[in-house]
Amino acid sequence: MKRIKILFAVIIITINAQAKSFDEILHEIAANNPILASSVAQNEAEVNTLKSENNLPDPAIDFEHKWGKEGRKWGVGVSQSIEWPGVYSTRNEAIKSASQAIEFLNKANYLDKLVEVKLLLIDIINVRKQLALVNQLDAQMDSLTLKYQHGLKHGEVTKLDINKLKIEKIAISREIKSLNNQLEMLKASLINENGGNNISLIISSLNNYPNEIILPEEKYEELLREFDPQIAQYRSMAKTYELNAKVIKMSKHPGFSLGYKLENELGNYFNGFSIGISVPVFSQKHKSDAISASQKALTLQNKAFEIERLAQLKAQRSNAIALYQEMEEYRPTLECHDNLTLLKKALDGGQISLITYIQEVNFFLEAQQNYLNVEYRYFQILATLNKYALLDK
Repeated sequence: MKRIKILFAVIIITINAQAKSFDEILHEIAANNPILASSVAQNEAEVNTLKSENNLPDPAIDFEHKWGKEGRKWGVGVSQSIEWPGVYSTRNEAIKSASQAIEFLNKANYLDKLVEVKLLLIDIINVRKQLALVNQLDAQMDSLTLKYQHGLKHGEVTKLDINKLKIEKIAISREIKSLNNQLEMLKASLINENGGNNISLIISSLNNYPNEIILPEEKYEELLREFDPQIAQYRSMAKTYELNAKVIKMSKHPGFSLGYKLENELGNYFNGFSIGISVPVFSQKHKSDAISASQKALTLQNKAFEIERLAQLKAQRSNAIALYQEMEEYRPTLECHDNLTLLKKALDGGQISLITYIQEVNFFLEAQQNYLNVEYRYFQILATLNKYALLDK
């Protein structure tokens, strides 16, 4: 009974894993990624540092002790410095805008990580598809070898035929080993991305590429301007610079210091308030020019980024269309017919020789691998082309 319960538990877990969509797996891996978590924590620390810049200065406590021929006197005081009214509220708005920019930076890092992991999963799917193809051929060669070994005993085939099959088997085995090595390296990368967690259920679900389509060109431009977190970060930073410029302008007004003092002079006590004024003649020098230059640089960076990204999207879309058309040219010949089975029937029927069979098998194997490579490159491009769709999941 206990084994049955365990079996049912494994089945339920497997079904749940298979029920997860491709994008759900991506978000799950990103949530487990330690580098991404470290980046978020580091950016959060930066936000807290920004907030601390708007704190009031620490109160100042002073003490004095003097002596002379007539006796001694001492005094103690406490004071608090404050900037011009309105500086703190404006700086607080600037900090909120800068914090928002950091949030968009986190979002940009998260999106980049999703795309990075998606490309890794696509790599794994590609290798698994290549392995399935070569394993199919390997199984057919094993079956054919058994048949020819039987034929050798009865004098129906020659030792030369057996040797041809053995040579072909060595080449296929080498290809399988190479693909398995690639798969193990990709699995190791996925374990790192997944925070060291088990990936067996994820790997078992990676049989097909995600279901994606190519969108119209104007749609990609719209998605870029509306959803790209890098552009949103530039906007928030531009607002931050604008508010910081206001802070600097207001900081040119005098600041104040309010305090209380208690003094003892020759046994007589005196107490009262003190007021000070600071005139920022030197401290704000060149700061406005620096803000203005930074704001100008940011505007140019944003424009350059948008132009470059639009050009990338256009080029990627054109490349994706070309690859899709090439896939469609391959598909009727390779997907609708089992060429290896047809060749096997022709060999069994005596229509072709063994050497012709091997040559034709290699021809169709190369064609099928070419098709898989085109398909692989197509989905690689779609992974980056359709990246903004990942933010809605």
